[in-house]
Amino acid sequence: MIEVHELGKRFGDRVALAPLSLAFARETVTVLLGPSGCGKSTLLRLVVGLLQPDTGHVVIDGQIVERANLEQVRHRIGYVIQDGGLFPHMTARANITLLARYLEWPRAQIEDRLNTVVTLTRIDRRWLDQYPTTLSGGERQRVGIARALLLDPPLLLCDEPLSALDPITRVALQSELGDLFARLGKTVLWVTHDLHEAAYLAHEIVLMRAGHVVQRGTIAELLERPADPFVSLFINAQRGQLPAAATA
Repeated sequence: MIEVHELGKRFGDRVALAPLSLAFARETVTVLLGPSGCGKSTLLRLVVGLLQPDTGHVVIDGQIVERANLEQVRHRIGYVIQDGGLFPHMTARANITLLARYLEWPRAQIEDRLNTVVTLTRIDRRWLDQYPTTLSGGERQRVGIARALLLDPPLLLCDEPLSALDPITRVALQSELGDLFARLGKTVLWVTHDLHEAAYLAHEIVLMRAGHVVQRGTIAELLERPADPFVSLFINAQRGQLPAAATA
C-alpha cells in the first residue's frame, strides 16, 4: 500500500530522516515507534505530503506522489493528530463533513456517511452541534477520527493521536480503534513513543532512533531478538507498561 524509496529530510544541519526505504503492507497496522526527535513524525508528514523530501519519493498504491497529484492522493488518506486537529470556529458536524462539502458531495450522501462514521466512532449525536472547546479531549479525538474516516480512505495516518488523553480514556480508545481497524480493513501508520500502545495495536513495529530504523518486527521479535542495544534499552525503560501477553 505504501512504499518509500531513499526518502530523506534535513532541517538545516540536522538530519531529521536519513534516506531510507520501507514498504508497508495493505490492511495492516504498522507502528512507528521511538523517542522524541527520532524521525517518526517526519516520516509520516512526508508520506501525507505536509513536508517535501530532500531525497527519494513516496509511492501510494502504486502511484508516485508528486506535487501535481498530491491533492488527489490526499483524498485517499485519513490523517489524525493530537486533540483531533479540529477547527475551533466550526461545530463538530462541520469539522467532520468539511472535506465532503469541499468536494461538493450531495447533501444526502454527506448525511448518510456522517451517520455511518458517527456510529463507527461511537460519537454521541448531541456533540455534533457543539464547538471543540466545549468537548472533552476524548470527545474531540473521536470527532477527529470520524473526520479522517468520512471519505472512507484506504489509508489512515495517525500522529500520536492519543498522547494528550488521560490514561483511562486512552486505553478505552486504543481498544476501540484496534477493533475498528480490524473490521474496516484499513492500512494504518501509527506514530507513538508509547511501547504499550505499540504492542497493543501493531501487526509490526518500526523502531527508530536519530532518523534511522533500528529494528523492524513484531513486539515479540523486538523483545526476544533485539538487533541493537538501543532496542533493549528502549523496551526495558517501558517494559512494566506492556500487556502480560507481550512479555510472556
